[in-house]
Parts: sequence; structure tokens; C-alpha cells
Amino acid sequence: MKRGYLFMTRIAIIYFAVSFLIPVLTAVAYYPLSWDDLMYQMESRMSWKRLKMETVVQVFDPFAKTEENDIPEHPVEIPARGYKQMIHWKDGEVLVVETYSMNGQLLHFYYEYNEDLLSVSLNDNRTFEAEDIMPVQLRFRSKFGEIRSKALQEVGIVNKEIAYHIREDNHVFLRIGDLESGHYALLNPKTYDLSAVHNRIWKPDGSWLDLKIIFKNYEKYRWQTYPKVTEYFLDEQLFKRVSVSSVRTISRVPIKRLKDMATKLRHKQIATLKYDYAL
Repeated sequence: MKRGYLFMTRIAIIYFAVSFLIPVLTAVAYYPLSWDDLMYQMESRMSWKRLKMETVVQVFDPFAKTEENDIPEHPVEIPARGYKQMIHWKDGEVLVVETYSMNGQLLHFYYEYNEDLLSVSLNDNRTFEAEDIMPVQLRFRSKFGEIRSKALQEVGIVNKEIAYHIREDNHVFLRIGDLESGHYALLNPKTYDLSAVHNRIWKPDGSWLDLKIIFKNYEKYRWQTYPKVTEYFLDEQLFKRVSVSSVRTISRVPIKRLKDMATKLRHKQIATLKYDYAL
């Protein structure tokens, strides 16, 4: 009787030990706890090498008010501010973003080929900064850790601390960055897909506006996931939506055409600056 009791006690102890260890080991498997571990896990999931992507960008008024001075139920779109993009990408080497108006006028040209860089607006009425047109989610698809680091730095995240993050709806994420600073990114803990980026825009009076970028509607193409829709919010109000209209891998990037285009625009920019200076 005593032996039977001891046997059952041991079985119970083993059962509870296994029950405890399984979720712990699972968490360790899915939640890398260091930057290097995370980079290794992400690298194994990236398969794109060369890509052409087209997007359609809708712009909204985040400060729109109703006659009663309330926030409107639906975001107020500004169709005249919308634009399209054609993106050429070779992982670790080339990123070119051509930004066009809805009627096909080239508004901005961003050219990055190894160390050669050009970012120029071509319409005096539509000025773009590099961060306005940068495909953050595409940079994050790179196999190279330094490219993903650059993508985070471009949205203000320099702290590479990795931690668990439990949202108010009890969803669990991996967090990169410092929560208290307001600069951090949230990743799906199983797929390592980018879920959200949080940032702050500081105002002259020392206050700030919360900037949030949401990556959603993930699809898979050529063994690689990507967000079909990226939405930008300013203090919880939508002000930009980027929708991928076309994506395909390519055998080579048309670098000669793009390089010629960059050279012509660079010379035109220099000529314009000299003319302005002469005035």
C-alpha cells in the first residue's frame, strides 16, 4: 500500500513537472531573448532576393472635425494628396522608390545603390522626405541584420532590448526597443512578422504626438510573408494607408535605367541649386 502511494506520488510529481516545462520550453523556442537570437531566427525566414512592388497610398486628414467639433466617425480622405509608388529592391544592395501622382507625374525619386544615395522631390507643391516614402516593411524583409537595424533606426528605434509585451487585449508580442521612451516595435512571436511600430513626434512646447504604424492583412508570396496594408496613425487618427497592389520577384533589377535616371536628376538638382544661388 505504501509502495503504491509512493509510486502515485512520483507519477504526480513527474506529471506536474512536465506540465510546467512544456510551456516554458515552448516559450523559449518561440521567444528569442537576445538581439542576435532574433536576427538569426528572422534570417531563416527571409527568402526574397530581388523584388518589384507597387503600392497605392491614400492620405487622410487626421485633424478633421465635424460641425460639432467632434472627431468624424470615418477618416476624411484627401484624394488629391494620394499617390502611387514603384519600388525596386535587391536585398542588401539596391532600394529605389519612384513616387508618382495619381495621374502619373513623378513627384519624388529615392535611389540607394550600395553607398550611392539620392533623395529628391521634383514638384514644388509636393515635397517628400525620405521617411515619407520609405517602405519600412520591405527593409524588414531583409536577410541582413544590419538592414533590419537600419529600418528600425529610420523610425526612431535605437534600443535593441528584446522583451515580452502583453497588449491590453491580452495578445502577446515580442517588443524591440524601450517602452517608456515610446520608441518600440512589436513582432508576432511565432512568425516574427512586424505587427506595429510606435514612435513620438516632439513639439516645440515639449509635448509630443504619438505615431503608430500598423502592418496587417499578411499574405504569402514565394514562401515569404508581407503585409498587404500598412496604416499610419497620429494620436490614434488615421492619416495614411499604403496598400500593395502588385508584388513579384524578378531575376534582375533594371539598375542601368535607374542609375541613368538618378544621374540625370542629380545633375538637374545641382543645376537648380546653382541657379537659385545665383539669384
